[in-house]
Amino acid sequence: MHLSRFASAGLLALTVLTTGAFAPLASAAPPAAYTDEDSGGGMGRAQQEIERIITPEYRRMGMRVERLPDGSLRLRLPSEVMFAYDSANISPGFAPTLREVARLMERYPRTEARIVGHTDSAGSDSYNLDLSLRRADSVAAFLSSQGVSSRRLLTEGRGEQDPIASNATPQGQQMNRRVDIILRRGARK
Repeated sequence: MHLSRFASAGLLALTVLTTGAFAPLASAAPPAAYTDEDSGGGMGRAQQEIERIITPEYRRMGMRVERLPDGSLRLRLPSEVMFAYDSANISPGFAPTLREVARLMERYPRTEARIVGHTDSAGSDSYNLDLSLRRADSVAAFLSSQGVSSRRLLTEGRGEQDPIASNATPQGQQMNRRVDIILRRGARK
């Protein structure tokens, strides 16, 4: 895993404060998942709230939220919605949607986010890895600027390592260019 420059400075403090909170999703002990009883509806309610902020236009472009087997939520954000081509600057038109994600995280104060950037296979591995990390860092910085504690955010760049479609077609490449925000309940503090 490649940690961002944004997250690496506080890695030691983060590790001490949240021991086990960001365990890999495939760990032997699954992370604490939301139940419908948590926070007046837990991730079930959070999923409904996220579904409401996804506009029909964004949904047509591939933006969606899905519950993962461990109970966490993955918000899949196509790069075309969020960034100009080959850029890590968040598009001004997408800022309202990210503000809603930040508000949701504030309503659920135990929620932590793992923000993972992905690219297609065009370009070198190192460039794609760097671009995916910069995009994840941009999302984390935006959420932090909206009041979400940086201790609740972890960024990762995966480059072209985890395609969800074939890179042999323009449509597949477009699907592979994305940022995933994985929301899960953190440990009680």
